[in-house]
Amino acid sequence: MKNTTSLRPMPKTFRLCIKTDCPRAAECLRSVALQMLSPDEQSISIINPAYLAATEGDCPVFHSAAKVRYARGFVKMLSGLTVHQANALRQTLEHDFGHTRYFRLRAGERLIDPATQEHIRQAMTRLGITDLPDFDAYVEEYDW
Repeated sequence: MKNTTSLRPMPKTFRLCIKTDCPRAAECLRSVALQMLSPDEQSISIINPAYLAATEGDCPVFHSAAKVRYARGFVKMLSGLTVHQANALRQTLEHDFGHTRYFRLRAGERLIDPATQEHIRQAMTRLGITDLPDFDAYVEEYDW
């Protein structure tokens, strides 16, 4: 399943909703994503319509279609730090994320979700870095 306008394509395991009479369909990513499907898609994963028909009140599988602000890379952020601060931050984040994930996040190969952005900022604060610089870039994407 692809979404050509997104850096983060819809995962094949993302379940879609085909309930057309849902009052929150326009704000639910499960319904919005159904409209974005290419006619080339041979198969999709959907939520059981019988399950949805049996639910009352708030939908238990609602997934907000609001885009999320992801960061992309933090190489520039590190360049503003002293060598000691940059090394301490690298060691801390490598411990937290693992070697490969740390370097992919740093280089911008993987988008950085808001919770991870906050984790990085808190790690900087704990290391005594008070002037928190911005990440290299930001993009608005769906939170699949």
